[in-house]
Amino acid sequence: MKTQQRAHTKEEIIATYNAMYTQPGKLRDAAALYRWVLDLLSPQKGAQLLDVACGEGVLVRLAEARGVHAIGIDVAWRAAIIAQQSTCGRIIVGEGEALPFPDATFDFVTNLGSLEHFIDPEQGVQEMRRVLKPGGVAAVLLPNSYYLADIIWHVWRTGYGPNHKQPLERFATFGEWRDMLEAGGFHVEKGLKYNFLFPRSREDWQWYFQHPRKFLYLAVAPLMPFHLSYSFLYICRAL
Repeated sequence: MKTQQRAHTKEEIIATYNAMYTQPGKLRDAAALYRWVLDLLSPQKGAQLLDVACGEGVLVRLAEARGVHAIGIDVAWRAAIIAQQSTCGRIIVGEGEALPFPDATFDFVTNLGSLEHFIDPEQGVQEMRRVLKPGGVAAVLLPNSYYLADIIWHVWRTGYGPNHKQPLERFATFGEWRDMLEAGGFHVEKGLKYNFLFPRSREDWQWYFQHPRKFLYLAVAPLMPFHLSYSFLYICRAL
């Protein structure tokens, strides 16, 4: 597992994220990602879902629209404010390594593109497992250290590894992330590659026009080998 670290203390990291969330949309993905994850999980109406590191609350909002009782938690209070403006769900400020919920509370837990930024990702995995009901399902999105586009367009040109420009970053291979999840009490039932998704709504198109470089990644996505993909989505069952 490769680690890049710029801010070292919890306080510094929280302050950095609060500053980043003064630019709405900076840290969120296209809504297509969150819809895709919910389609895979297929939660029934009334199911209890927790989105850890919910950011601007897009997944919480989309889950609510399906009749799911969704809660979002994020370490940045500015993210929580943005999320509360777009969803009727419960949004709280808290740490992924110390979730303020009793054991076996949720049917589903999601963590999309944030576990790699935790100070203690192993503890974060254990906390997600703890708050899931027996047999509950988690969806976790994690970045690949050998994304082909990064190798060609970044590593080859600069001599430096991938960088998502956040305070604390980790990158790993599919197997390395899977091993960490399973060591924390999950069984990985399915692993899928994520190389961005074709926009299917006005909201998606707006996101891509705000991130025009992603159009290039989207164009080469069909050619991307599994183990050289941008990220991996793990569908995990609580043991």
